[in-house]
Amino acid sequence: MHGIYDVDCDLSDAREGESSDDYASINLVKPDSSPAGLLVISCNVGAHSQQIAVIDLAASARHPVFSVTGSYSATWELQDGVLWIGYDEPCDSGPSVECPDGYATISIPYPGPAAD
Repeated sequence: MHGIYDVDCDLSDAREGESSDDYASINLVKPDSSPAGLLVISCNVGAHSQQIAVIDLAASARHPVFSVTGSYSATWELQDGVLWIGYDEPCDSGPSVECPDGYATISIPYPGPAAD
């Protein structure tokens, strides 16, 4: 499906590949769960946050089927046919031995419980 999609990112300087603080990225990814392909969009939002948005090319929706914003980072990788999305969020208890900088990194497979 081709068309215009509604994403909350500035994609004017987007490139293929990993995103950076200087530019967004748009990547066609084909995990085992989505052989038609997914567009995985990485971009900066706000002053420090990073966002990952996933558009299912087989769906008719004009909005991402999954989106997550990390406090400072959001990443993705295709590993053994599974799309993994990682992002950071503040720890529930603040800084501690298990969470020394006050942020925990969450890693989830797509589609997973957060995508439902």
